[in-house]
Amino acid sequence: MQTKTYGMKEGFLIGGALILTGLLLQLSIGSVDWDAFHWPVNGIVWAAFLALIAVFYLLRNKAHCLLFISTYKAAIPALVYVVALTIVMGLIRQDEQGTWLHHMLSFWPFVLVYVYSSLILGLVILRQLTTWAATKFSIRHFPISLLSHLGLFLAMTAGTLSTADIQRVKMITVKDSPEWRALTADQHIVEMPFTIKLKQFHMETYESGKPKRFASDIHILTQSGQHIDATIDVNKPIEVDGWKIYQYGYDTQMGAISQTSILELISDPWLPLVYAGIYMLLGGAVCFMLLSIPWTGAWRQSKKHPKGALAITLLIGSAFFCVHHFMPILHSDTLVPALQSPWFRPHIIAYMLAYTLMASATIMAIYKLFTHSTTLTSIDIIVYVGLSLITIGMLFGALWAKEAWGHYWSWDPKETWAAITWFAYLVFIHYRQIPSHKPKMALWILIISFALLQMCWWGIKFLPSAQETSAHVYSA
Repeated sequence: MQTKTYGMKEGFLIGGALILTGLLLQLSIGSVDWDAFHWPVNGIVWAAFLALIAVFYLLRNKAHCLLFISTYKAAIPALVYVVALTIVMGLIRQDEQGTWLHHMLSFWPFVLVYVYSSLILGLVILRQLTTWAATKFSIRHFPISLLSHLGLFLAMTAGTLSTADIQRVKMITVKDSPEWRALTADQHIVEMPFTIKLKQFHMETYESGKPKRFASDIHILTQSGQHIDATIDVNKPIEVDGWKIYQYGYDTQMGAISQTSILELISDPWLPLVYAGIYMLLGGAVCFMLLSIPWTGAWRQSKKHPKGALAITLLIGSAFFCVHHFMPILHSDTLVPALQSPWFRPHIIAYMLAYTLMASATIMAIYKLFTHSTTLTSIDIIVYVGLSLITIGMLFGALWAKEAWGHYWSWDPKETWAAITWFAYLVFIHYRQIPSHKPKMALWILIISFALLQMCWWGIKFLPSAQETSAHVYSA
């Protein structure tokens, strides 16, 4: 094995080279054509990527660069580039008109940086798997981070490669008229493998006239002759022959007496694999949070330093009060139908607790910068728990979005800034793992991450990129 040591400087150079390569590809062959990745092409690409990761891992002791890209010093620059490019995406309105930066998902530098991050993630997973195998797969020595890393890898790669296989159509149904035709996004008519007849459209409103609930009673006849009677409600889709059917809209001019209901039908064959990744990442976040809390040590330290414990308690309590106060949606009794979901309160509460902890950690970071303190253990614990809650809230939101709108992640502006915040805090956590890290730099990373969190929390309302495009700006 080569003896040369690579550091974060080389990591940033690799990321810069990837961006330059991406720009050259953008100029020479144009944007990434995700529509070309239909099955079996996406399956072949995924298998080839997994094989490449395995080959790189097997050759890691023969080429130092391959060993390097599975280290923190490679992961941190990659995460920084991910954050930077995703910020560009979050600031610029993403639509079909405009420059390269208006189409970040097909922009080669953006794609290559995310692929490189997935490569690093894959190598880390193999390293953790082999380390665990050395203990004969002992449950006691199971690396919790492996669950999170593997879940993230599955969700990212399978979710990306599945894009071309997802079918999304809208069907306009009229009362008592059987319908088997639907419209694609480009207004092409397709025939569905079943017939839907609208029996009755239901609508309830608040005193203000805003919709409280709308749903459709339908009858479905499948090609096999099966008869299904069901009610399609917002947040309550049904599945028939591999298709999920959602309540999408209605004749807004007719309102409660509408004789028309618009249904959205979605087929996503990769969904089980993506869901496996989401639930693994969710399980990893819960375990990481429970293991990060010093259950016995915290009590011992609080008795040893009562004033410090009281200060931290008051700080977290004050932050919790502020976050709770500035989230009036929690107290609203006129929620739109999309918000009337079992996922709503767990999603919001997880984020509310996370914001509270991150606010407390940031105040402590500012204090330590002024006092030149280099002891960051208490901040680490708060950030670990806070990031776990952000992960839980984000995944609850993904599961909720799938039930409400038919997609678990659509790079909606709010989702984009949630990803930015999440990756930014990952930069802090990974940077703290480097033995030669600088405490002052770590504190600044934490403060910057909290500033990005503000954009995700309330700043999104003022961004032009989110107006009339974000499903999270409910007032629109």
